[in-house]
Amino acid sequence: MSATFKKSFIAGVVVLMLGSLASWLWHTNTQTDSSRQRNALYQDLLELSGKLNRDLPRLLDQQTRFDRAEVVNYGMRFYYTLIRIDRFVHDEEDIERQVRPNMLREYCQGEALAFYRENADFIEFRYLDQNELTLFTLRFTPEDCD
Repeated sequence: MSATFKKSFIAGVVVLMLGSLASWLWHTNTQTDSSRQRNALYQDLLELSGKLNRDLPRLLDQQTRFDRAEVVNYGMRFYYTLIRIDRFVHDEEDIERQVRPNMLREYCQGEALAFYRENADFIEFRYLDQNELTLFTLRFTPEDCD
C-alpha cells in the first residue's frame, strides 16, 4: 500500500465516522425536542384540567352537569352527567345521535375547544346517566374536522 492510499483511506474513515457521529447527534437532538414538546403539551393539559376541575361540578343547563376533566394519553376527557336520563329507560343511541353533531361542530369550530383541536391528540366527551353509568363516549380528533 502506498502512503497516499493510506492517507486517503484514513481520511475517508475519519470523515465517515464524523458524519455518523453528526447524524447520531442530530437524530438524538430531534427526538429530545419532540419529547420536550410532548412533555410540555402534557403539562399544559394537566394545568387546564386542574383549572377546570376547581369550578366543577357545575350545571350547564337543566339536564346537563359538567362533572370533571382529566388528561388521558395526550388528550382530554370531559365527563358530563345527564341528570334526568336513566340508561335503562332511555335509548342511548338516540341521545348520542342528537348530541354528536353539536359536539363535533363545537369541537371543530368553537373557540372554547380550539386549544384541544390544535394541540391535543384527541378530545373525549363521556356522558353518564343520573346513576353515573356510562351512556356513550364521543371521541374526536383534528382529522374529524377536515
